[in-house]
Amino acid sequence: MRHFIITIMLIALTTIATHAEQLAINGRHAACDTLYSWWLCSVPASYYGTDFAATITYDQSTWQFITIDGSFVGNGGTYTFKDIEGGKHYQLNAVGNDGLLTTWSITFTSLPIVELTGDFGYTYALGNVTLSVPDSAGITSLDAKVKWRGNISNTEGKHKRNYHIKFLDQNGDKLNVRLFGLRKDNSWLLDAGQRDHLRIRNRVGHDLWLDIGTKPWYSHLEPNAIIGSRGTMVEVLLNGEYRGIYNMCEPVDRKQAKLVKYDSINHQFRGQLWKTTKWSRTATMSNPIEPDSTQDTWAESIEVKYPDFDEVNPTDWSTLRNAIMFMYENDKVDNRDTIWQHAWDYFDIPATIDYYIFIVTLMTVDNESRNLYYACYDKALDKRITIIPWDLDLSVGRRTPSLSADEISPERPINWVSNLLLVYMRIDDRFKRLVDKRYQALRTTVLSTDSLVARYRNAVSNLETCGAAAREERRWSGDSDIHGDTIDLSSEVDYIEQWLRRRMAYLDENVFTPLSTLTGDVNGDGEVTMADINTILSVIYDNTTDQEVVQRSDINGDGEVTIADIIYEIDLIFANNQDL
Repeated sequence: MRHFIITIMLIALTTIATHAEQLAINGRHAACDTLYSWWLCSVPASYYGTDFAATITYDQSTWQFITIDGSFVGNGGTYTFKDIEGGKHYQLNAVGNDGLLTTWSITFTSLPIVELTGDFGYTYALGNVTLSVPDSAGITSLDAKVKWRGNISNTEGKHKRNYHIKFLDQNGDKLNVRLFGLRKDNSWLLDAGQRDHLRIRNRVGHDLWLDIGTKPWYSHLEPNAIIGSRGTMVEVLLNGEYRGIYNMCEPVDRKQAKLVKYDSINHQFRGQLWKTTKWSRTATMSNPIEPDSTQDTWAESIEVKYPDFDEVNPTDWSTLRNAIMFMYENDKVDNRDTIWQHAWDYFDIPATIDYYIFIVTLMTVDNESRNLYYACYDKALDKRITIIPWDLDLSVGRRTPSLSADEISPERPINWVSNLLLVYMRIDDRFKRLVDKRYQALRTTVLSTDSLVARYRNAVSNLETCGAAAREERRWSGDSDIHGDTIDLSSEVDYIEQWLRRRMAYLDENVFTPLSTLTGDVNGDGEVTMADINTILSVIYDNTTDQEVVQRSDINGDGEVTIADIIYEIDLIFANNQDL
């Protein structure tokens, strides 16, 4: 009975979705926007700056005939759209079978178009998703269940909503779909960039994270594991009304990270995934409370994501709990040596180092204790936890009423990082040595200033060229979602360029210290090696009077140069030679 009812509802929704399919341009579906009375058609970017000779077909049960820019076009006739460019409109006059004249316009985009049809809210509701892509004619029309998603962006009164889509087959069962050459799955997200005046901070940030080259410790076992979210920018219409540009992307889940499935036969936990959603002393590891296995959240700030609590409960918090408690208990007694020696047993340290560099570089102030995932590949094999970022809108100096000018300044010190694991990437010289070495390597590639600036400029240029930027600005400028502000992508990307240039200069000079000046380089040769131990020994045995060398030899900062400094130096040499 359930499948019968779902099937009837899906047929009805499909009828609604296909009713507006009355205009095609060279076989390409044109999406009808009733808000601004335009037809939006997706074509390849190579069409821009050219003339596009197209066959025009339309539904003659609705229209008797049409004209485009004053030229009569019969059904199946041809029309040449002269010099296509972003934001350019071609007037469409249509005479209906009722004899009435309606005036529209036709415009083009090089982004995919996603049309949502249905009545959506906080719980899943049945709907239809129609997808038009620039590199092929025709459309893909899929049934789905859809709901709003997000935290702050999902509160009452919001307008540009985020959506979670789960595709269904004709029987209402799960349907896996491959989109944009990404993964094949039924679960997809539409990210609105609701609070972001640039709208693309999240997409560009995730692409940067993936390009940093971070691999989880288990990548030799799962070479296709992705600890991030891929996606592409699209334009969305909801029930025939234009909703703007969105990032259509993959969620972070067990499949994405290639975590081992729960052993349902033996009832054993294997792969595990958690997400931090709020700031708390537990999320920062600074004063955690004990978790309750009968609850799907810990300290109201960390959620179980896999195994799904509705399917497997009581849940198992022990892997994450033990890692957090390890940091807390040893930090409480300032046991830095134990943290240095054994944090590697609890956390994927190379990935953690990359994560620290990433959030500090972009100053993602909302991602050091919340808006991140903790993933354990297989607790039966290895309990190490890998960090995965999420929701990067609050980055790169994003201006908001809740943050002061000092808090978004590119010269802001690293005083906003409170996650204890990440704090140790800065305060312990052995970790810092690894961090700085990795940063210097990344600065020559993906973190070069020009490369970073180009990411944001290229992303905005793509939106401007196809006209999507202007459509977004028209649709959402002045909306209460952004406190009545104006959306101006060109101005915002200019701001971001200046912010990044200042940020990278500040980090180079004040945060990620050049290797030659790091603690442990006692002899000043730019390296931390056994030669520095010989220099420390010469200080201990009074074979040098160079006070600068003597000062550098007091590595542990206790005011004297002793065998303890040599032990500390050995740790630094080990850190310097870690294979990241």
